[in-house]
Amino acid sequence: MSESSNPAPEPEAPVQSQPEPQPEQPDAFTAPPAPLPAPLPAPQARVGLGILAGVAAMAAGALVYGLIMARTEHEVGLVALLVGALVGAALGKVGGRSPVLPVVGVALGVFGVFAGQMLGGAMWISDYTNGVVSTTSVFTGHFGDLFDAWKEDFDIMSAVFFAIAGFEGFVITKRLAG
Repeated sequence: MSESSNPAPEPEAPVQSQPEPQPEQPDAFTAPPAPLPAPLPAPQARVGLGILAGVAAMAAGALVYGLIMARTEHEVGLVALLVGALVGAALGKVGGRSPVLPVVGVALGVFGVFAGQMLGGAMWISDYTNGVVSTTSVFTGHFGDLFDAWKEDFDIMSAVFFAIAGFEGFVITKRLAG
């Protein structure tokens, strides 16, 4: 028989299977952004506690201002700045975010400088009298005279010191409120 009459089927060549396309691994430039973390809860304002801390800072600042003023017999602008900054730091850090606290910072900063000037004047009078009149008796028995002397001594630089303390009380409170 001839080979051409009944050809034997030729074995089929094995079909090469194509590998399935793998998804591309994202790189740093094509990767989708990672989800953002959940925002932190807003800090709660603690207005009362902040004011209490501000009053304590104001009292401490006034005491330092009075001591320095009594020893130097001059008002010191840097100390007025520090009184306002101390008040603002206490209000901002302890009180948190509240629209009331910067305004309180102005009032406490200004009052801290006033109290420091009054205390410094009373201490100076006590020193001038060699302790015959105590600082406490100047405040309790002669406050009107002390205040009158303070008014007579008030000048443009005193006003600048008040403005500095109030400004610092406001700005520092706003900056540090967290």
